[in-house]
Amino acid sequence: MTDQNMTDGQESQQTNGTATDQGSDAAAGKQGGAADNGSAAASTITKDAGKENSAGADAGNGSSDANDAATDAEKGDLQRFREQLAGGDAGLLKQLERHKSIESISKSFKESRNAAKNAGKPLVLGEKATPDEVKAYREAMGIPDEAKDYPVAFREEFKPTEEDKEILDSFKEYLHGANADPRAAKAALEWYQDFATERVQQLNSNLAKVAKETQSALRDEWGGEYEGNLNAAQQLMTTQLGDEGFEQMMGLRLMDGSRLQDNIAFVKMMAQLGADYYGGNAIMTGDVETTAKTVEEQIQTLLKLRVDDPEKYKSDEVQSKITKLYQQRDKINARKK
Repeated sequence: MTDQNMTDGQESQQTNGTATDQGSDAAAGKQGGAADNGSAAASTITKDAGKENSAGADAGNGSSDANDAATDAEKGDLQRFREQLAGGDAGLLKQLERHKSIESISKSFKESRNAAKNAGKPLVLGEKATPDEVKAYREAMGIPDEAKDYPVAFREEFKPTEEDKEILDSFKEYLHGANADPRAAKAALEWYQDFATERVQQLNSNLAKVAKETQSALRDEWGGEYEGNLNAAQQLMTTQLGDEGFEQMMGLRLMDGSRLQDNIAFVKMMAQLGADYYGGNAIMTGDVETTAKTVEEQIQTLLKLRVDDPEKYKSDEVQSKITKLYQQRDKINARKK
């Protein structure tokens, strides 16, 4: 009984152990199943996530397709716009197709319109032009960098004076500073040469005219003393100025082109001074006797007034004349010795 019990107990224990093992295996199996189920769940989640990603990608592709559709529509509108503008002109359509937007076509149109409006108009340099704009303008107009190189010069047949040469240098400086068109500069210089030539001709013509008039007037007034008076004036001026100084003064040109030596008031003044200084104009020509006789006759005529008209003789005018005549007579007498 005891053995049976023991046996039963052992069997029971074995049975229990087997049951326990089986239970353990079942539990392990359950755990393994749970683990497998977990892996399956994880796998399911991953697949679901993939599906979601795939769905998102599909949504993105849908947006891209929409953008492409919109872009194609815009391109179609732009092309139709080009074709309308071209009006069947294949060449113009080809040019319009270079523009990738309506804004670009509009900008090109505005630029072409402005270019057409300004076509044929001369280049204009604004008052606030930059150095680069000035440089570009000068290059376009043929204006040199230096004023001395300005393409303007006197004609070969024009005979410029030293004053003309100085005027040309100043003219170039001014033109260069004003960025003047060389063609306009040449035209201005042509005018100046014509003006200067005509002016010289007018002045020379007036010189001859005044000289002739002065000589005629003095011959009429002085008669036989004409040469003597001129010689007296020349001798006095040569003594004071020297030969070179005398020539320079006599050659001075007045504003009307005439010479100082042809100014009638100046010639008469110098002749009177010379005659007073040398005792009569005849001394200058060597006719001393004639001058002495003339001076003595004038003295006697004035002295006669002492009897004929005492009051006039005492006047300042007569006394001044007779004093000068006495001085001339003394000089003539000294010349005779």
